[in-house]
Amino acid sequence: MNTSELKKPVVVAVAGDQPTVVEYAAGEARRRETELVVLHVYGTVFQDVGAVAAINASARDDAEAEAVLDLAKAVVAGLADGPPARYISDLGSAIERINHHAGHAQLLVLGADEINWFERVLGGEIARHLAVHAPCPVVVVPPLHDLSVLYGGVCVAVDDDAHAAGPLRFAFEEADARQSSLFVLHVVPESLNAAELEAARVGVAELLAGWRDQYPDVVVTTRIVSNDDVVSAAERASVESELLVVGRPRRHFLSGRAAAPRLTREAHCPLAVVDGTYGTTRTAGAFGVSAAR
Repeated sequence: MNTSELKKPVVVAVAGDQPTVVEYAAGEARRRETELVVLHVYGTVFQDVGAVAAINASARDDAEAEAVLDLAKAVVAGLADGPPARYISDLGSAIERINHHAGHAQLLVLGADEINWFERVLGGEIARHLAVHAPCPVVVVPPLHDLSVLYGGVCVAVDDDAHAAGPLRFAFEEADARQSSLFVLHVVPESLNAAELEAARVGVAELLAGWRDQYPDVVVTTRIVSNDDVVSAAERASVESELLVVGRPRRHFLSGRAAAPRLTREAHCPLAVVDGTYGTTRTAGAFGVSAAR
């Protein structure tokens, strides 16, 4: 990351009492030596004005929003080395307003979607949507009760092409900052013969060569999996990981079949969803990223 990127805050969007999500975001802000912005979006859709839904809030809604932020303040205040923090209650559509604030962030942290099937049909999966569309990397935190139970280092699931560069850069940065090991998972079709499987191993080794040089202190292990699909393999790896990193779908219309959106509900550890252009001069949405090394 360049200097301007480092100045951007970590934004955490809270829907209610989510102490683990706030604590995780505070830890990321502290590691990155930047500000934490705690955001709560609220309001009720009460009518349609043309094609735009109007938002309204009562005095009770305002008070409940402040109560949510007070809970988050208590979490940050209780940390021994909490980062500087700002607290924002924002009236509007959750996806729209969170996405707006993410445009000014280096990282967006969210809680996993905990909704029923009817709410999913109505498009209520906020974390799933923002993991694919937000203008910065997104970390989705599952409903854990204690972050200290996470172990096993950072795991990144990669393709063997240029799309892996962004997730790999993010994974190496996180492993280096945490002083953790890095586990690289690559899933290939079960139909590959021995020669094709060996070619896949060589491809992953070549992909990692430059990153190992840039991050010599990060201990890296790799695994080629040929008897499983990406989601199942990544989900199992997440049981023994402190962070799972995956790439975003390359085309949004394919996101329903991609691994990242599905893992926002199935990962057992925090899930980072990172665009392939992260860390390059190319941008995704409002990304402010550094030049490729």
